Amino acid sequence: MTDPRIHERRVLVAREKGRRRRRLLTGVAVLVALAGGGLALVHSSLFGARHVEITGSAHVARPEVVAVAGLEGAPPLVDLSPAAIARRLERLPWVETASVSLSWPTTVRIAIVPRTPVAALRAGAGWAVVDPTGRVLEDVASRPSSLPVVSTGGAAVPPPGGSLPPSVAALARVAAVMPESMVPEVSAVTLGRGGIVLQLANRMRALLGNTSLLQDKFVALKTVLVRADLSGISVIDLRVPSAPVLLR
Repeated sequence: MTDPRIHERRVLVAREKGRRRRRLLTGVAVLVALAGGGLALVHSSLFGARHVEITGSAHVARPEVVAVAGLEGAPPLVDLSPAAIARRLERLPWVETASVSLSWPTTVRIAIVPRTPVAALRAGAGWAVVDPTGRVLEDVASRPSSLPVVSTGGAAVPPPGGSLPPSVAALARVAAVMPESMVPEVSAVTLGRGGIVLQLANRMRALLGNTSLLQDKFVALKTVLVRADLSGISVIDLRVPSAPVLLR
């Protein structure tokens, strides 16, 4: 026959185990409720992107940046990917790079590095502005007087955000190196039989050849225009910038 005291101890132990299980289940239930409440909280408007700080976007309107970034309506910060936002912004024509950071609880910071316009070229009835890589930044009605003109040679000009063919993009790199003081003296940067050619405002041509030593070639051209007797000269061959050749 079982000792009553042993039976009583067994009953007490069983009751204690039952109480521990109930406490454990209750604790788990509380943690689940708290986790669910916390998840709901971070997805609420309290932690939404209600403050958007943008720098470097002079060429892109703020509403466009906010829309492309997907920040309209103040979405929760927990749902945002800074890398994905940056990639979307870098597809905008004027944006070279974008960096995005989140500052809890309600702020998104966007820093944009804009592209640099270096040349203009005919595009239909108007003009297209491009950067040194040949990316089209925008279409404008009239030629920006501060930018050199690049000839497309009949190649189609893509809409803003697109890129020029490599041969025309090489001319944009030439325009990027051209000193500002020489822009009025060059009517167009073109491709000719000898490579890259500058059509000068005085109807002469300056033959550059390729894109090597461009700065030296522009220095040589400026020196020739200022110091040489150009009577009867039609071509200035600058393919070897240290030894310009004047051709009639």
